[in-house]
Amino acid sequence: MNARVLLFVLTVVAAALASVVGLALYGPSLTEFTAQSIRSVVGLGGLGCVAWFVAHSLSGRSASASGSVAFVPWLTAVVFAPSWITAVCVGIGAVAGEVYRRRQLLKTAFNSAQYILATSAAAAVYVALGGIPVARQEAFRFLPYMAAMISFFVVNSAAVSTVISLHENRSFLSVWRLNHSRALVNDLLALALVYAFAVIVNRFGLVGIVLIGSLLLGLRQLFKVNAQLQTTNRELLEVLVHAIELRDPYTSGHSQRVARYSRVIGRAIGLSAKELERLEIAALLHDVGKIDQMFVPILAKPGRLTPDERSIMELHPIKSAELVQKVTELNDIVLPVRHHHEAWDGSGYPDGLAGGEIPRLARVIVFADTIDAMLTDRPYRKALGRFEVEAELRRCRGTQFDPDMCDCLVSSPQFDELFAGVAPVDRPLAGHRNERGLRVVGSAAVA
Repeated sequence: MNARVLLFVLTVVAAALASVVGLALYGPSLTEFTAQSIRSVVGLGGLGCVAWFVAHSLSGRSASASGSVAFVPWLTAVVFAPSWITAVCVGIGAVAGEVYRRRQLLKTAFNSAQYILATSAAAAVYVALGGIPVARQEAFRFLPYMAAMISFFVVNSAAVSTVISLHENRSFLSVWRLNHSRALVNDLLALALVYAFAVIVNRFGLVGIVLIGSLLLGLRQLFKVNAQLQTTNRELLEVLVHAIELRDPYTSGHSQRVARYSRVIGRAIGLSAKELERLEIAALLHDVGKIDQMFVPILAKPGRLTPDERSIMELHPIKSAELVQKVTELNDIVLPVRHHHEAWDGSGYPDGLAGGEIPRLARVIVFADTIDAMLTDRPYRKALGRFEVEAELRRCRGTQFDPDMCDCLVSSPQFDELFAGVAPVDRPLAGHRNERGLRVVGSAAVA
């Protein structure tokens, strides 16, 4: 266990306990709330716990990632009773949910504590800015309400991003952007839901809580179906790519690896979560044009390519782009797919673009494509090692690769992630040509 992670988790747990004690000592006392408000808080805490129980998987490959709408009823409870009782109910619900999902003790402690801390922060800010329980409100108080909601999201996202950045040795900002930037729209929508739910519960009591539970179940099902569709679409693309790569024994698994490397490189250079998603799909489909019948005999040829055959193979980015363009949802990745063989100095193909003319995502795929070539055994050489790859990238910065992107990559902590599970012995570099006569950069084939 990373000592920094453990220390941070213990700090969050201590802060959560201190926040509850602080609210109990200096916050509103329970006598300031109606009995109905306390019952509503307990009911909303339980509803959040149930939402935690039915959290849906965000990935078809791992049960470790999940999505939940539990924070909506928990935030609603803050508007009813901004006090320590709400933080305690949230904590009990979070612990129960974590235990039900069989989380490790440290994860259970952290997740529960950060929700308690976020809830306490929201309650404290709400009270400090003049917010009163919804049962006593004669009119909506915008400032304390918005400040409380924002406080919750800031504490929650900061705690989660910090523990991930410490665990994965990544910058806080890159982790936050990856995990929370795309959720901002949903979070803003949730702000409106929270107050609407508070009004419903205040008016209808237990019946209102049941109604909210039904609405949240519908939202949960919508999110689940959307996540399943995204997973299915991704898996269908992978099946298509795998079928294409079966034609060439030297590139089996190539597109999946390029997609993984592209995502790592994208994180290293600070791409947003949306850009990373589109980059990964573009990298996965960058060679899809090779399914065209014109490439079949060339891919099956074991020896050196003739100039005419090489000219034909250099058409595959165009064919890939033409196929991708047929899918409306993929129109934004057509150019990255078409230009993934362009070079920074203009010597690439198919259009000879140079420098900033090359789409940014295409420049990333150029790195990933070349790195995969270097890390893969070929008939004419063994896979290269980590230091050989770094030396080759530095040598070709400004000719094949975007120089700024190259510097950012090799100096980033993410650079070592490219070599996870790959440990060939480093050897002296030597320039040569491969058996197919494709362009070679040092020991790396750009094809």
